[in-house]
Amino acid sequence: MHNPNTSNNLDNWSAPTGEYGSIERLCSISLRACQLLNPLISAIYEQLLESLKSSDSSSFSSTVQKEKKDNSAFTIADGLVQRLLIQVLYKSVSFKDIVGEEDETDGNKGEEDDSWYKVEGLDVPVDLRPLVDSTRSDIQSLAQEYLSTNGDKNCYEHLTVFIDPIDGTREFSTGQGHHSTVCIGFANEHGKAVGGVVYRPLSTPKPTYVAGVKSEGFGVYDFGEAAYSKKKGGGLLTTNGSISPFVESLIDELDVPRIRNGGAGNKMMIMLEKSVAGCSIDDSLFYIQDRGVSRWDTCAAEACLEAFGGKLTKMQQVVDSEDDEPKDEHYTYLASQTNLDFMPGKANLTKYNCRSSIKDLQPNQIVTNVDQVKPYSNLCGLVAVGKEWCTAEGEMQIQKAIQRAAAKNPPSFD
Repeated sequence: MHNPNTSNNLDNWSAPTGEYGSIERLCSISLRACQLLNPLISAIYEQLLESLKSSDSSSFSSTVQKEKKDNSAFTIADGLVQRLLIQVLYKSVSFKDIVGEEDETDGNKGEEDDSWYKVEGLDVPVDLRPLVDSTRSDIQSLAQEYLSTNGDKNCYEHLTVFIDPIDGTREFSTGQGHHSTVCIGFANEHGKAVGGVVYRPLSTPKPTYVAGVKSEGFGVYDFGEAAYSKKKGGGLLTTNGSISPFVESLIDELDVPRIRNGGAGNKMMIMLEKSVAGCSIDDSLFYIQDRGVSRWDTCAAEACLEAFGGKLTKMQQVVDSEDDEPKDEHYTYLASQTNLDFMPGKANLTKYNCRSSIKDLQPNQIVTNVDQVKPYSNLCGLVAVGKEWCTAEGEMQIQKAIQRAAAKNPPSFD
């Protein structure tokens, strides 16, 4: 592993690390792009904080945010960050595919300057437009210097990129931006996550990050003040909102406290912070979830965890396992029109995972046909742990706890 205080310290960044054509180099350049995006993300967040002070802040009436059809949050940061990564940073690179959480629907593809000031029907405030332009210019220069030259163009044509421009948008739009991350994951031709960057732009006193590529022995991080690594005791990381009956039962079976935090990428970083510090199992954190995540939430996180000895796998195979040798099954990170990990009769259909063509959604409706669900919904749950759990004894301990909890309250898998 590289020393994060020397080889890829963003405070003193001068050039990417890694050989030409390596995934390390791609991650290093992507990490630098996140740093260049930080002022724009921060400026949008400040405007959101101002809107929260108004009397109608709960109605998503701010000029920089709105609600999607499935009631999830969207801000211009989501749209601009994704567009700047796809249409500027990665424009001259040949990838197999690029999958982003935010699909453009207004027909503007950023070819003309004016189009950069409209995002999913929202107008970028006039005072933010110079920052949009300067950020675009800086990222373009980064791409031209390090991705458009030296024969790199076709080195990554076997990779699929999964981007969550703001993971934890709900937290970002409600004043908890320190829980939000930019997630960029890279998967190989078989759909296996092989490299990733998770960047937390609004942590204090400065941004924090982790990036890794297991196959190349690359892993860098900066967890800032490292608050969690100094805390005694472990726990199960969960969403800030409601949790399923299964997760409630799992907390009881594991006999650990619930630790609330937003964003899959953020929870992975918190867990990894303790893991790389060499914590014991009793002091470790883990993230086990049966609902509400997608491929762009987990691709980068999976790659980063594996780079530091941990893992992120499907939970479905843990619940169904009948032997004492847990088998790892990973999500498939490839562009597709259908859900590549779909299992009929297992998941519940919700407004978040169903296709827009589904009109009369019923409570506790079981998914029977792959055409009912979005292609990138993770419908098999997830188990994310640090290296301290990656032993035969540790994995069996978690498997048995999950199976006992599932016997009491079956996972939602939605």
